[in-house]
Amino acid sequence: MEPTFVNKPIERIPISRAVPGMELARDIYSRNDQMVLGRGSILDAQKISKIMFYSVETITVYKQEQQGEKTLTEQLKTSVEFREFSLKYDKTVASFKDSVNGVIAENREIDGEELLGEIEDIIDHAGNNSRIFNMLHCIRDYDEMTYVHSVNVSLICNCFAKWLEMSPEDTQIITLGGLLHDIGKICIPREILLKPDALTAEEYEIVKTHTVKGYDILKDKRVDDRIKMIALQHHERADRTGYPYSKSGEEIEPFAMIVAIADVYDAMTSDRVYRPRICPFDVVKILEDGNDKYSANFLIPLLEQITEVYINHTVRLSNDTIGRIVMINRNELSKPVIQVKNDFVDLTRLRKIKIEEIL
Repeated sequence: MEPTFVNKPIERIPISRAVPGMELARDIYSRNDQMVLGRGSILDAQKISKIMFYSVETITVYKQEQQGEKTLTEQLKTSVEFREFSLKYDKTVASFKDSVNGVIAENREIDGEELLGEIEDIIDHAGNNSRIFNMLHCIRDYDEMTYVHSVNVSLICNCFAKWLEMSPEDTQIITLGGLLHDIGKICIPREILLKPDALTAEEYEIVKTHTVKGYDILKDKRVDDRIKMIALQHHERADRTGYPYSKSGEEIEPFAMIVAIADVYDAMTSDRVYRPRICPFDVVKILEDGNDKYSANFLIPLLEQITEVYINHTVRLSNDTIGRIVMINRNELSKPVIQVKNDFVDLTRLRKIKIEEIL
């Protein structure tokens, strides 16, 4: 049976104006009548390259909705899906807080199965990795606290595990490790954790003890040893600039290195009492520039996947121009190609312009 298509307006455009996400309204044939792509195909970078390879100069696509439509973030924030996510998210944060307080105050055993069940319930309802990142981007308005950060890092670690094609068992371990990585912060005075000003040298040394305190809490619990090392080593860095023991790359538990990337990404893209959130592409730039601090085997593929999440998102550039991310530059992930009306702005060629905000 022939597929049916919605009757939508179409337009013929030069291939130079093709961007990922466009839908073909007519079949594309090469000069020797070989079909290249069929009607209804959704364009991505690979398909656009294929069309160009066959020297096709123009294509017919369905017209995309013009400006005046809501951004992807605005659409998501007003959706039933997001409201359901928020309810499950709030429930998980509250449940995790109760569990941790029980572990600290009453020396309870950690119920890893129950904690994972809460996280997996969020994941099952959120959908794929991109949707989870988009949900977390919307939920950044929540007040920052250790429990919220821990749930975020757990969800991000779950995405990372799937992107790195970990086994189901390892995925569960690193997801739980992400949830428990900052458990030692429960032992740090709240007036230090929530201080709106810069920490003194003495206060910073107190904060740094949360890694050892976290390990001490977990060391006798029935959890995987890698989770214990995540708590201890998630602030270690491959170039020996981390703490508590200034370990080198080969001395750091690999799972702790992955959690470290998730920890930094979430901390920087979240509002803190002492600073507003940082744009994800600025965070990607910071991580790119500091790549010697992390394992390249993890950092580069994870940053590639994170930036792919934001394709088709509306952004405000540092020159106050509004555009849409249409393509990622693999050699410089923090500087993608932006569509501004009918023009395409390659940020690798405009060094003084950057993405200021994802709208």
